[in-house]
Amino acid sequence: MMRLLIVTGLLLVVSTCSEHRAAATGQRTITYQTSTANFPNPERGFYIQRAPIWRNGERIPLKKEDLIRARSRGMSIVRTYYLLEPYRNQPLPQSVIDYLQDDFTTAREAGVKIVLRFSYNFGIGEPDAPLDRVVQHIDQLAPVIRRNVDVIAFMEAGFIGAWGEWHNSTNNLIGPSGVNANTRTIVDRLLTALPPERAVAVRTPRYKQQLTGDETPLTAQEAYRNTPKARLGAHNDCLLASRNDRGTYWPSDDETIARQKRFLQQDNLFLPQGGETCSDGEDAQPYIGCTNALNELAMMRWSTINSGYHPGVLQRWTDEGCYAEIARRLGYRFHLIDAIIPFNAMSGAPFSVTVRMTNEGFARPYNPRNLELVLRHTVSGAVTRIRVGQSDIRLVLPGPGETKTLTLTAQLPMSLASGDYDVLLNLPDPAPTLNTRPEYSIRLANEGVWEPATGYNRLLARVTVSNGTFLPVIMR
Repeated sequence: MMRLLIVTGLLLVVSTCSEHRAAATGQRTITYQTSTANFPNPERGFYIQRAPIWRNGERIPLKKEDLIRARSRGMSIVRTYYLLEPYRNQPLPQSVIDYLQDDFTTAREAGVKIVLRFSYNFGIGEPDAPLDRVVQHIDQLAPVIRRNVDVIAFMEAGFIGAWGEWHNSTNNLIGPSGVNANTRTIVDRLLTALPPERAVAVRTPRYKQQLTGDETPLTAQEAYRNTPKARLGAHNDCLLASRNDRGTYWPSDDETIARQKRFLQQDNLFLPQGGETCSDGEDAQPYIGCTNALNELAMMRWSTINSGYHPGVLQRWTDEGCYAEIARRLGYRFHLIDAIIPFNAMSGAPFSVTVRMTNEGFARPYNPRNLELVLRHTVSGAVTRIRVGQSDIRLVLPGPGETKTLTLTAQLPMSLASGDYDVLLNLPDPAPTLNTRPEYSIRLANEGVWEPATGYNRLLARVTVSNGTFLPVIMR
């Protein structure tokens, strides 16, 4: 029977040096071929959008086959737009909570994650809900959200105004000049409802700055903490629609637009940036072409974007030839350059693998992620997963456009049997419910390394492990 051993608490050393050094005696260097394929990877890429409940009484649950079909097209995310239109003036019934649980379960079974949004209307002029009702609903939703945080990529703030996009509120949930006390109450409640390892995305950088009282972007020292500044990400639902993305950047003078874009460029190193395009009209024409779109997506470090809207913009990207590149580069796209791997190792002793890796994506992972060396016995199939890294792996892995050398040093278990082992790399989801699911592990963009059945990335090398047990010397 195959045995699985997981060892934690070992050492990761990182160098930003991109020079390749010759392999030492007893080691060999493996060089990897880059893949240009588009494939699904967790929490990044184009997404499909579904609006499951409850417009005009219609109830349409997520369908597993629909989500699996999206994965086959390279997508791992569904944005769920939950319309709470019938409940503006009443508590949510238990049937709504049950419905949401069913959708989370369907997403988990299909191997995708959800970008979550709630709204009370689907258009300008339609009402949202009064503050006390919004707070009540968030409190009712909190248990089912926390219970299913494993399959939530991030949450869009929603609830306020037209489409939940934080404008045209009929209940003063946001003011004409930005956030007010009602807005702050709602955001505080959302940050409490959602577990601290997940972000809440707000509609404009100005709103985040107003909510935090801080116009400086996140630093590495501030990132990944349970503070509003570290947890408020971004969604832009009118990307490239005009000079200021239809009010995303406001006031719309050149200096302010440039300053707010610089803010997001740094902030989005550590947080999700999602959204959609919304127009191919006259105001959008100077901006939606491939050259500008690629520059903007890279500068603002986009992780995920709607695959269904705006069709005119998406068609232009297809016609001009950049759609496939955008699909590959949204979020992170890690690939191995080479690795230095020993021929031999000893149980109970240190074992080091050095890999050189680059990130051709627009962004980096924004949710927690593990990094593991995997040794798999070539005869018995026994698997030993060794978690490496003593700091947040999101800061260790290369950022967009970076190349890093990672030296992974592990103390092999004394109980590790002698024999030959394949050496693999695994970047699994840390959630216990997803940790062994290959759909939720990161696939590296290299030819011939991915194992779809396990979610491991082969390093294309073997190591011979010798028994490290020694008999004591007895003096007579």
